[in-house]
Amino acid sequence: MTGWWRSNALALGALVVLVPATYAALTWNEWSPVLQNSGSQAITLQPGDEVEYAGATIGPASAEFTELPDMPAHSRVVTVTLHIDPDDPPIACDKPQLRELGGSGRTWNLREDLGRDWNPDLKTFCDREVEQPYELLIDYLVPDDASGPFVVELKSVEGWPQFVSAVVEP
Repeated sequence: MTGWWRSNALALGALVVLVPATYAALTWNEWSPVLQNSGSQAITLQPGDEVEYAGATIGPASAEFTELPDMPAHSRVVTVTLHIDPDDPPIACDKPQLRELGGSGRTWNLREDLGRDWNPDLKTFCDREVEQPYELLIDYLVPDDASGPFVVELKSVEGWPQFVSAVVEP
């Protein structure tokens, strides 16, 4: 070793340790709130079953392929029915997403523009104002090659970090 390397060996050793440690600390500081606020613990709801989630009973869930007037060519509509029995206070949730179990794990958001007749009793999300049991009826537009099985992911602030992953197969 030359004189410069030898006289700065301690500082260089500290850099080798402190630079990765600083990077790890900064990354953890930025990502821990995001990871903490995302659903990370799935409660699997098998077909025909019920689960307790955020004080409510969720399930059973079912799905079928349906024809709706405004669906585009080369696509299919997956209509999911999910039973909700709210507790006191009733559960509130985000609009559920549909995710493909196999393949590339594609996800779809619900669609309300496919020509289904409007019905004030049909719900597409957990309604905090409804205290009696009800069903969600949710339409998802998927490509022709999506065949299932799927999962419907239901998330509620009261249930974080858990979420319901209801398995459905049309």
